[in-house]
Amino acid sequence: MATLDKKLIPILLFLAGTMFISAGIAMVSKPNVKYIDYTDEEIKRRARELGMVDIKEVIEKNQSKKEENKDTSNKVEEKVKVEKDKDIVLFEIKKGESSENVIERLFKEGVILDKNEFAKAVFLKKAERRFKYGVFELKKGMDYNTIIDILTGVK
Repeated sequence: MATLDKKLIPILLFLAGTMFISAGIAMVSKPNVKYIDYTDEEIKRRARELGMVDIKEVIEKNQSKKEENKDTSNKVEEKVKVEKDKDIVLFEIKKGESSENVIERLFKEGVILDKNEFAKAVFLKKAERRFKYGVFELKKGMDYNTIIDILTGVK
């Protein structure tokens, strides 16, 4: 009886393998896939729904934003010139600007006296990536934590 079982195992394995191969061939030769032909407009509409945009639109938006930024930058520069004598600095952070660049410009504007100490304060408050973009009114000689709070939108 035990020898009969040992002879049946290879036969059963062969039959199972043959069935798997046959099923695979049947799936490849006649796949159950539904193909849909989309028009270019349907593809663009679906892409917009998924958050994708046309490169022409991006270029147009960037150009209009540059024009807006030039206007605000000119206004900020004019105000900074007028208010520098009062130890007040209108400080602009641009969208996507790195914290290292912000710290360097704060130092150049005279808002902070020590870049390394300010960088440590930013690190301790975990604010490296929390600076908000926009225009901020800062006073020279302000407390570093107060400056960080203003630039991160806490105050």
